[in-house]
Amino acid sequence: MAEKIYIRNAGGALEPVVERRFETELMLEKLVAQHPELLAGEQMRPDDPLRWILIKPQMEIEGWAVDLLLIDQDARPTLVEVKRGSNREIRRNIVGQMLDYAATAAGVWSQHYIRQIFEDAQDEPDKVIRKLLDDDAEPDIDAFWERVATNLEVNRLRLLFVADEIPDELERVVKFLNEHTREYLEVLAVEVKQYPGQFGDALVSRVIGQVDTTSKGRTNNRGARLRPDEFLGMFRSDVSDAMESLLNAAEKAGAIMTWGTSGVGVRVKCSLWRNPITIARFYLPTTENIGKNREFAFHKNWFDEYPQELQAALDQWVGKFAQDDFGAEVNDAWYIGVSVNAEDFVENVGLLTSRIRETLTEVAAL
Repeated sequence: MAEKIYIRNAGGALEPVVERRFETELMLEKLVAQHPELLAGEQMRPDDPLRWILIKPQMEIEGWAVDLLLIDQDARPTLVEVKRGSNREIRRNIVGQMLDYAATAAGVWSQHYIRQIFEDAQDEPDKVIRKLLDDDAEPDIDAFWERVATNLEVNRLRLLFVADEIPDELERVVKFLNEHTREYLEVLAVEVKQYPGQFGDALVSRVIGQVDTTSKGRTNNRGARLRPDEFLGMFRSDVSDAMESLLNAAEKAGAIMTWGTSGVGVRVKCSLWRNPITIARFYLPTTENIGKNREFAFHKNWFDEYPQELQAALDQWVGKFAQDDFGAEVNDAWYIGVSVNAEDFVENVGLLTSRIRETLTEVAAL
């Protein structure tokens, strides 16, 4: 049954406006492409509402195409698939399709490829980025696209299923995925309904699939990227001092610091590889991070097929920790290396600083 909303007229009477489904999926897709605000970023993150720029409709990926590729102000790629609620594919088939896109994205798209597509479609691309970042000053365009590369590298993506009706089956799957994958992969559904009226169409959006993370202690309270002082302030004083010393030394050695919602990555540029390479990540002292043995991780990504010379240098980097009597070996879906707890980090910060500084210099010289 079609839903109704009521508009109160000048005389105080209520006039019903009846929902009308979109005639085609393309109509809804074009509407979202022109007005990404319909994705209701303020519902997803009330303290710092999400905003998006459109990269391309029908963005090619391995012989297929995702309906819309967007990027938000945190440089997080957002893949949008649009269906009508009456399309039976929206029940379950679409989920496997989107997960396939997410698994493939990092290997198919580079920041240079995405950036070129975006800039070719814009008359004033820098102005669009400035508006996205809500920055009156001249934005650091290169830094923004470097953050896009970082998010692609670790598959930190957002998947949005958009329809004029989200069926219960899809809602259950979205909530399940978002509960278990949200550290890197945020999965949500957005229901967009239209109500044609005498003076124009009313459009109402509702975000579906969000989970309560307030009890997890997993990120800062804004859900946005951490600031260095905010990050350091969440450790006890001896850990904070040691961390600040190491990060300062790494920056002086040429490291690129990539700040996320739950920690910081230490990266280095190398002429042998298309993107900066992450060699360490330091996470907030939360129950979730400690439970996963990932407080302070020194590592290499296992999923990148690096050139032989670069691979040898990263193997040597990880090998420096092999004979230590501290740290725990980590070999998971993201990286191979060691994780060091806070006590051992403070006790061995001099050695760790020397190693990371040396490796940064070696990799940058390749």
